Amino acid sequence: MRMLVSFKKDEIVRHLGLLDLQRTMQRALRRSGLPVAYSNGFNPHIIMNFASALSAGIPGDAEVLDVALSGETTEEACLSAMNRVLPPVLAVSRVRLVDDRFPKASAALRTARYRVTLRGGDARRIADDVPAFLGETEIMALRKSKKQEAMVNIRPMIHELTAAYDEQTDTAVLDARVSFVEQATLKPDLMLTALCAHAQAALPNCQVRRTQLYGEADGRPVPLMDL
Repeated sequence: MRMLVSFKKDEIVRHLGLLDLQRTMQRALRRSGLPVAYSNGFNPHIIMNFASALSAGIPGDAEVLDVALSGETTEEACLSAMNRVLPPVLAVSRVRLVDDRFPKASAALRTARYRVTLRGGDARRIADDVPAFLGETEIMALRKSKKQEAMVNIRPMIHELTAAYDEQTDTAVLDARVSFVEQATLKPDLMLTALCAHAQAALPNCQVRRTQLYGEADGRPVPLMDL
C-alpha cells in the first residue's frame, strides 16, 4: 500500500530547497507513527518521492508526496498524523491510500498549473498580448538543461494560458497549464521570457505560484490526487 499526500508549500517557506524539504518530510513521517516502509541495506531510508521537485522560491498549493507503507492504516489517521507533526506552512490537505500497482505520482504527472502575478511596469502590455501569443503556431525559446542548451518550440507545451488585468492595482494575473513530462517540461520562467519578448515588454515585479499537478484520464487533465 502507498499513500499520496497533498500538501502546501506556503509563501514563508518558498525558498526551502528540495533536499531540505525531503529531510523535513522524512522527519515528519518518522515522528508520525505511521507504518512507513523503509529500504533495505546498511542505510535504510523511508521509501518516498515527490511527484515533482518544486523550484526554490516558488510556493505550491497542491504538491504531492508518494510514500510506501508497510502496514494497514486509514486516510483519516494519515491526515491527522501528518498535520500533527508538520508546521502549518506545510499543512496536508488530503491523503489518498492506493494499491502498490497504482502508477507512481511522478510517472503519472503530465501537466502543471501556475498562477503568475505581475505588478506595475509592463503588466498590462503583457496581459494584452496573451491572445496574440497563443495565436502563434511556433514560439521558439532557448531551453537549458544540465546537459545542453537548445532552441525548442514551446507552443505545444502551453495547454492553457489566460490573463486578467486589474487597472486599479495595475496588476495582471496569468493562469497557465503547461507540459510537465520528461521530454517536454516547460518551466514558467521560460514561458514568461518568451511572452515578454513577443510583447516587446520588460518583465515587471513577478510572483509565481504552482497551484495544481495533473495526470491524464480519457484525454483530459485530472488532478493527481483524483486519478
